[in-house]
Amino acid sequence: MKRNQKVAAQRIQKEKFARIQFPVLTPKNENQRLYFDALKHDTLVVASGSAGTGKTIVACYHAARKLHYKDIKKVVLLRAYQPLAGRSIGFLPGTAEEKLIPYYQQLLDYFEDCLGKASVEISVKSKEIEICSLETIRGRSWEDCIVIVDEAQNLYPQEVQALMTRIGENCQMIICGDDSGIQTDVKKGMDGLTYLQKVCDKYNISDTSFIKFCRDDIVRSGMTREFVVAFEEEYLLEQQGKGIIKEAKRG
Repeated sequence: MKRNQKVAAQRIQKEKFARIQFPVLTPKNENQRLYFDALKHDTLVVASGSAGTGKTIVACYHAARKLHYKDIKKVVLLRAYQPLAGRSIGFLPGTAEEKLIPYYQQLLDYFEDCLGKASVEISVKSKEIEICSLETIRGRSWEDCIVIVDEAQNLYPQEVQALMTRIGENCQMIICGDDSGIQTDVKKGMDGLTYLQKVCDKYNISDTSFIKFCRDDIVRSGMTREFVVAFEEEYLLEQQGKGIIKEAKRG
């Protein structure tokens, strides 16, 4: 065994020894309880609503636990990433996967909290945790895995159509997004998250759950809650032609 492989194996063994049992994460409110319950039973679980409500961390915890106990063969991570407010640092160096990692770091951090850093590094290299881009999903079929789609408020309807038709045997798809309006970069037409719910409702798609979080469910810091409330209120005012930005333009 090469030295670096031996060192990696030793690091994983130490982390496993340190974790006598898998970390415990419990629901902090009623909507999180519904979310945990849906993850136990449904093939498609959509968690939407205000930032800071635990949508993504619960999805990652659930997937990490299933991977840890070998209930699934792999986890696929997808993120509807967009340059923030039109800003971009430009093209990144490295392979396609290396280019994507900065956009997925928070998801990987959640997995590291559950499985350990060395274990996650090895899982990413072995594709047990696969970082995937939306551009490459056509023609694929996901089986024996959990697919997590984050920042889904930035999906377009065509991307939702491609995603939903990739679900294979023993595949669960978890979609997380903030549909409050303040986080979406889809400015024209219907965003994919809204489109998905309307399709499921209209055609009575089975084995699905939609969990809607609100500002009262925020479990992040108190300041996060204050800002979420403020930004959501401003967004509603902007729709009425009011709000700070609108007033400044008129002034």
